[in-house]
Amino acid sequence: MNQVFRPDEHILNVLDGARRTMYDDAGVHLADITGVAGAGAVLPGGLPIGVDRITMQPGTAFPLHVHEGAHLLYVLNGRGALHIDGRDYVLRTGDSIYVPAEYPHGVQGPIDDNPLDFLAFGVPHHPIDSHTRMVLVRDEELLAGGALEEAAAR
Repeated sequence: MNQVFRPDEHILNVLDGARRTMYDDAGVHLADITGVAGAGAVLPGGLPIGVDRITMQPGTAFPLHVHEGAHLLYVLNGRGALHIDGRDYVLRTGDSIYVPAEYPHGVQGPIDDNPLDFLAFGVPHHPIDSHTRMVLVRDEELLAGGALEEAAAR
């Protein structure tokens, strides 16, 4: 496959783009969490790559979930928390976070009154409003805080 630079797809501003609604894998609207689509492309071999800006309002959270591919998060502004392996890690402006593929994690929205704003880089990438972007962890044992290592090994 020949790679071609397409400015209309490969240069997108995530600060002033159109905000889109986000959903879980069952199509449930994630209230007060929005995303702005960033640049993306399909790599040789057919693997999509992309980046989006996600804004979480106070009182919001992404429940424990997995993604089919690895991703990087970069906190643009605000303070929140990453829940992984039964622990919470405070996130603040400037933090970058690597989450391996299929690794159960959650993101707690702002821990103060200001929105949490971060970039999410994914490979493979799914559109911001896709129901396939993440899969919620519904296993009761995992939700209770146990056996996260087993799920990560899947």
